[in-house]
Amino acid sequence: MSEESTGMDQRAKSFVDQAKRSMGAGEAPLATEAGGRSEGMREALKAFGEGDIDRFLSAFADDVEWAGPNGDGFPGAGNHQGRDAVRDGFVADAERSYASFGFRPERYLESPGENVVVALGAFIGEGVKGTGQLDAPAVQVWEYDGDKVVAVAIYTDSAAFPGVVTEQEQKEREEEKEGGADDEGGDEDKDEPQDRGEGDDEPQDRGDREDKDRDQDKEKDR
Repeated sequence: MSEESTGMDQRAKSFVDQAKRSMGAGEAPLATEAGGRSEGMREALKAFGEGDIDRFLSAFADDVEWAGPNGDGFPGAGNHQGRDAVRDGFVADAERSYASFGFRPERYLESPGENVVVALGAFIGEGVKGTGQLDAPAVQVWEYDGDKVVAVAIYTDSAAFPGVVTEQEQKEREEEKEGGADDEGGDEDKDEPQDRGEGDDEPQDRGDREDKDRDQDKEKDR
């Protein structure tokens, strides 16, 4: 990560600490929760939760710097450079690993003297791995340049996440599903000859009845 991004990370952490202190002390919020960049952040997170990935990514600059938690649990863990890298890392991991996934914001904070917006909330969802619902407290810090996000820093406990489904694991899961479908189709094919055999008895039964009818007619003639 660049020195500029590291500086942003340090300023963001300081800003988050300041926000938490002000909230804990019952002071007035640092910024309004409606309008401006905080509203843009709200709309982008909402789009992500609804599965509108293109709209979510449109909030970021082409060369956005993304800093996620390290560890195997968090989707797209670590740092990514550029919007396409965010799609291939964070977004792709989330799509493979969760039946549903999003960020539930509880409060937005924006400092008048900074180009930074903070969202306090939690990542929520239902993972493919593990059991139970994900509900992990988190803080997202977005730095703006004009109307585009140029840097993102996410703070959460990656150990609280159920785990990422890799591309290889997804491929194996799909192959298992296809194999199971083929087995079911094979069982149906095996049953069909038996059913047709039962149907073949009908002509034989009709022939027996005709023979009996002819015998009865002969008896009458006598």
